[in-house]
Amino acid sequence: MPSPSLDGVAIVTGAGGGIGAAVARSLAAAGTSLVLADRDRSALEAVAASLPPSVTVITGVGDVGDPTHHAALVTAAEDLGGVTVSVQNAGVALTGLSWEVPLEQWELQVRTNYWGVVHGVRAALPPMVRRGLGHVLAVASGAGLVATPGLAPYVSSKHAVVGLMESVRHELARAAPGVRASVVCPGNIATPINANSLAVADAAGAADVAACEGSAGDGSTAAVARQIDETVRRGVDSGAEPQTVADAIVEAVSTGRFWVLPQPEVALGALDRVQRIVDGRPPADLLI
Repeated sequence: MPSPSLDGVAIVTGAGGGIGAAVARSLAAAGTSLVLADRDRSALEAVAASLPPSVTVITGVGDVGDPTHHAALVTAAEDLGGVTVSVQNAGVALTGLSWEVPLEQWELQVRTNYWGVVHGVRAALPPMVRRGLGHVLAVASGAGLVATPGLAPYVSSKHAVVGLMESVRHELARAAPGVRASVVCPGNIATPINANSLAVADAAGAADVAACEGSAGDGSTAAVARQIDETVRRGVDSGAEPQTVADAIVEAVSTGRFWVLPQPEVALGALDRVQRIVDGRPPADLLI
């Protein structure tokens, strides 16, 4: 089965920093033409300006929850010669206890993390299927394989992405075997996702700073929420470099690997979860 060439055209969402910027740099180094997207215009333009001048780069500012944004990205990629790789990476993570997180924050995370991938995949696949060649990759999370407390909207949206991409993979194997799908499940990665998510929530009118920072609820739950928020933040701050994920994505494009787990501990956590299901034991709390 042929692989999409890395000297083709790639779409990368959430390209203004963190994992998305690392993916853009890695693909640019491989000679890939790029259509980069982010909500933050200044961050996106800074990443684009840092790439080699020999690489063609188009930028698009918009909301991944809007299907017309993805349509515009695919149109730009088609004008460059045809989209061959689509990396759906944009994401939002806000902490809080599931029954206390404001509904607007639930909706924002599902809109960005899940519907953003749905719209991106639906936009990119038709031209890939017509040509019989391409690769769609969705950056889910280790939280899409094993749940953690204090991140229910994020966890559930990332679980949905894993299920979506498994279904897409099976469909492509039947309808367009030359088009591949991958789901990327990193563990903790040192990115500014916490600060960026608060900024996105504020811009979207979904910010409740007290809830976002884990201090919502009554006295009996506020301390729990704060402790979880602090633990999550420490985990992110001490995580692996974004380049770890970028390298795994480039490798997946070359090999066609479906499950892309850049850190071994994620696979071990998923394996432990399955064994607990088989044994009838309760799930592990990864934050303890």
